[in-house]
Amino acid sequence: MGDSISDAPPKRGAAQRSARAGRQVIDPVRRRVGIALALVGIPALVLALQPLRGELSLSSTMLIVLTAVMAITLTGGMWPALLAALAGFFGLNFLFTLPYYTFKVTGRESLLELTVFVALALSGAGVVNLSAARARLAARASAEAQTLATLAGNVLRGDHGLTDLLEQLRITFSLESVTLLERVAAGEGPESWRVVACSGDACASPGEAENRVRIGDGLSLALGGHTLEASDRRVAQAFAMHAAAALERERLEREAAAVQRLTDTDKLRTALLAAVSHDLRTPLASARVAISSLGSTADLFTDDERGELLDTAESSLARLSGLVDNLLDMSRLEAGVLGAIPVPIALDEAVPTALDELGDAAAGVRLDIAEDLPEVSADPGLLQRILVNVIGNALRYSPADRPPRVGGNALGDRVQLRISDHGPGVPDEERELMFTPFQRLGDRDNSTGVGLGLALSRGLAEAMGGALAPEATPGGGLTMVLTLPKATGKETA
Repeated sequence: MGDSISDAPPKRGAAQRSARAGRQVIDPVRRRVGIALALVGIPALVLALQPLRGELSLSSTMLIVLTAVMAITLTGGMWPALLAALAGFFGLNFLFTLPYYTFKVTGRESLLELTVFVALALSGAGVVNLSAARARLAARASAEAQTLATLAGNVLRGDHGLTDLLEQLRITFSLESVTLLERVAAGEGPESWRVVACSGDACASPGEAENRVRIGDGLSLALGGHTLEASDRRVAQAFAMHAAAALERERLEREAAAVQRLTDTDKLRTALLAAVSHDLRTPLASARVAISSLGSTADLFTDDERGELLDTAESSLARLSGLVDNLLDMSRLEAGVLGAIPVPIALDEAVPTALDELGDAAAGVRLDIAEDLPEVSADPGLLQRILVNVIGNALRYSPADRPPRVGGNALGDRVQLRISDHGPGVPDEERELMFTPFQRLGDRDNSTGVGLGLALSRGLAEAMGGALAPEATPGGGLTMVLTLPKATGKETA
């Protein structure tokens, strides 16, 4: 039941119609019909009863006319009932009391009957009028309660923002504009205002609107279109308080988002420092030792030993170069300045190039990419980085006798590349942790790297309009699904 109340949209102009009902208990159309019946119908009824004057007593005739008066009372309310009672009184007096065709009444009994007739007619009109007024008040209270319940439900659940709330207020009261204004500090000069949010044409200041609802010292709600009744202003005040709360919530959410960005930046900075202190220093130290050993004295080493030292220096510098590239690209991604220039690329050509970069370790990788697989729209350099990182990660965890497999398939306007390994796999609840920068599952000391590969790969894929997502490999292991948009031929335009 709560959902049905809070989710119901406000009825257009309901509050304004309720205000008009406060001024007019009976509908104007019914009032006009009642007046016409009183001025025409009652005299016609009295004339129609005149031929029966000898057969009907005055009391019987008055009961018939009184019934008609009560019907008019139910139709038109107080004023038509008063006219009908007077018309009936004078008609009965003129045609049914002695002396006939005069407005004189000679008998006390006839005078009493006419007086009772008028009293009953007016009493009935008063009862009907009071009943209609109470029905109107009950309907108004119900409409206001429903409006406030809807408003409270939406605000508590956070379903609508500030602009939606102002739009709801505008529709509820059939207004032309609703503007939330905030006072701007201007010293001792004239009062100035800033538009925070609006529905309809914004007002530059509260004085431009027919209605102004204050919300504390610094906020004001300007309602333009028509002047609200006092009872409607109470509901508008409730809207205003909720608008202030919605504004405060939106500002707190923006502040929280800003704090979160600062927190993420601080975490990134801390992780970068940790990477520099360990992962950059390790290959630098290895390369420095190898080179200094070679330069100290050549007579201490054989040719094979010198070759090993050169290989150590080369691999350490290559590792250092890759790490620096990853760190720089991740910092660009975090800053939102890494650009991608997409061109049509054939995956059956891009994947072997990435395998060549990985060297002998990738010799056993199985390829299952059809030659007719559609080209993808991607940046060549960024795609190469993704493939090297993802395939290298699969090689790291694959058993020696079960190398990774790389396959591709088209799916609508997208192309998927699936890199599958048969390693230990990753539990479902920990898969997203793989894409956290500087995080390696089961690798607390980062001794094999800073854990940037998958995080960077996902960021690069998203920068090209693609995606990188993990799923389980049938039979055990992990499959990384790289999804890229299909080339359209417009990428180089």
